[in-house]
Amino acid sequence: MNIIQYVLKYGDKTFAERPLNEVDSLIFSELSYLNFTGVVRYAPPKQTLKELCALSDKLIFDTLLPESNKKLLEAISKSPRFENVSVGYFHEHNDEKREIRFAAVTFLWEGGAYVAFRGTDVTLLGWKEDFNMAFRESIPSQDMALDYLLDIAGKETCPLYAGGHSKGGNLVLYAAVHAPEEVQERLISVFNHDGPGFRESIFDTPEFLKIADRVQKTVPHDSLIGILLFHGDNYKVVVSRSVLIGQHNPFVWGVKDENGFIELPDTTQNSKRTDIALRNWITTMNDADRRLFVNALFKIIEGSGAKKVPEFKKGFFKKLRGMKKAYKTLPEKERGMVKTGGKKLLKVWFKSLRKRGGE
Repeated sequence: MNIIQYVLKYGDKTFAERPLNEVDSLIFSELSYLNFTGVVRYAPPKQTLKELCALSDKLIFDTLLPESNKKLLEAISKSPRFENVSVGYFHEHNDEKREIRFAAVTFLWEGGAYVAFRGTDVTLLGWKEDFNMAFRESIPSQDMALDYLLDIAGKETCPLYAGGHSKGGNLVLYAAVHAPEEVQERLISVFNHDGPGFRESIFDTPEFLKIADRVQKTVPHDSLIGILLFHGDNYKVVVSRSVLIGQHNPFVWGVKDENGFIELPDTTQNSKRTDIALRNWITTMNDADRRLFVNALFKIIEGSGAKKVPEFKKGFFKKLRGMKKAYKTLPEKERGMVKTGGKKLLKVWFKSLRKRGGE
């Protein structure tokens, strides 16, 4: 059973009858990817999810998983649990020059509000922003997430839930950790669904420890995204019916029943090897080298001419030729960094592979 089937099977009870759980959180997190531009304003909610479902073609436009999102909206439109949830305070900020892709929206029902931060979207700029986390103290979207959470806390007096998937999981944790104590105290739960970690560990700081008991992180069993950078060791492993990067897709996560996901005791050996390899690789470079590597890597990717991830499916070999050309035009130092960084990553990967193989 996935999140769509969960809505169809268990969506008959309202949040007053059965409190919000981790599956509901993943659903709200997925809904934050919808194209609310021009539909939901940054204002107190005036529309319900049921009303918005009538605009599903508009909402799913230019999203990564349009067909799955359409089916989810169809299920929600018939669900007493979700149909009367109101939607408001949509805020979006895109700035190509500053490498920002930020969006957040709030879902409200009688007795609670869920603050949802959008994860990495279809744009390559969004992926570049994620990579910037490797060398920046904070990225602009993280600071915007904090501002957004504080603003909603000031506008709504009900108990607060907050969460996000992918980059959204990172943003919500950053915002919750850096929020003032009076806002932290109002947070019932903070949900991080397979979000990447941080440049440096925050998990032993006093600020994190104040909310640690309310943080719920979930990762698919062969996680790649959720193990990036420093991510902490307290997380729940969820069955995912896909492989590699496909496991990041919320629609393939296994739902057990009306209360939660199908769980496993630990991530796979492949996920652990990747975790070790990436951590060791990161430690071989200082911040300046990480910045140079990331910027050079994305100059190569930009050589493809693609602006969005799905565009790589069309004319791939032509795009590959463009990337090779872009690589050759890089300054010698940047070309060297790409070569060196790639070799280091392969070296630590095979080293961790041999180590795991000998256990």
